[in-house]
Amino acid sequence: MLKKVAILSALVGLAVSLEACAPGAVPPPTPISKAPTVAPAAAAKTAEPTRPAATATATPKPATLRFGSIPTTGLAGVYLAVEKGYFKEQGIILELVDFRTTPEIIAPLGTGLLDVAGLALSTPLLAAADRGVELKLVAAAGTTTASFEYNWIMLRKDLKDSGQVKSAADLKGMKVSVPSQGSIGDQTVQMMLEQAGLKPEETEIIVLPAAEQAAAFANKAVAAGYTVEPQVTRSVQDGVAVKWMPVSPFYGGQAHGSAIVFGPSILKDQDLSRRWMLAYVKAVRDYLKGVTARQGWEEMVKSLIKYTPVKEAGTYEAMEMPYIDPNVRLDKNSINIQYRWSVDKGFYTGKKSFDDITDLSYTDYAVQRLGRQ
Repeated sequence: MLKKVAILSALVGLAVSLEACAPGAVPPPTPISKAPTVAPAAAAKTAEPTRPAATATATPKPATLRFGSIPTTGLAGVYLAVEKGYFKEQGIILELVDFRTTPEIIAPLGTGLLDVAGLALSTPLLAAADRGVELKLVAAAGTTTASFEYNWIMLRKDLKDSGQVKSAADLKGMKVSVPSQGSIGDQTVQMMLEQAGLKPEETEIIVLPAAEQAAAFANKAVAAGYTVEPQVTRSVQDGVAVKWMPVSPFYGGQAHGSAIVFGPSILKDQDLSRRWMLAYVKAVRDYLKGVTARQGWEEMVKSLIKYTPVKEAGTYEAMEMPYIDPNVRLDKNSINIQYRWSVDKGFYTGKKSFDDITDLSYTDYAVQRLGRQ
């Protein structure tokens, strides 16, 4: 226990220090049901499966890995792989470390204090790669599509009901929230405002962690904002905001809310990287069975309750659940839209592109072993 505390104390200190000084997917099936602020690296939860895993034909070399993320339903494949024993089957003990924003994760991932991360595609990620940090986008995680629209631009309910805001042009002079600078949320909001004919200085864009969005609507601190589940459902149920604009149309019908990123520590070990991906792909396919056919739905919800801030089983029935490609392939079209916009608008001026830091060899290996779906 003392060893774990020491590791995490180092992780918190280095993450804060470095941040302070740091400058064609398969068409998704149709789902049958719509299904707190977390301090950065507040605790590492050593994952223990709830039931024993199937015995492997060969004993893999044991390894303990650390996974950093903002807890979200988009990472359901990771949580299920833990709970169903798929990582244990591959000789992996996974420690989950929670953060509040994407930039907080990048520094410890780059220095090896994290091995794997679930991250939103963002300009800070590209900037880190441009500085020489060895990071690789290796697999898809939560994705928003027309049938799985779990990210929305939300509008405060009183502004909608009063008719004060009828279109994005009416947001002039108001505050609009995004989860982090340079993220897909930031980009989507700015695309919306630009299409409405508003200049950047005509609205106030503020950074607001996802877990604080519902409260901000309730307190009338913001007029609109890029919002992800479960804050979408919570805001609607609390009567403080309404779903206003879906996100997927901004990106050609599909947008990655998060992706799996390997850091330099795991990239040094090809066998370990492949084993991690085998466990993840198996779990993603179980997740899809849960949201499309209700097979294993209760087990999936239990894992989400355990690892995300949403602790009420009934909330998952109301939520829009994310899509994850069964072969965990990243959609190049939506990624390229994000990249080109960031470059064209001058938000990213580095030399690296998302193509440069993408390596799908690990997913190819897993799909070859498990079969393509």
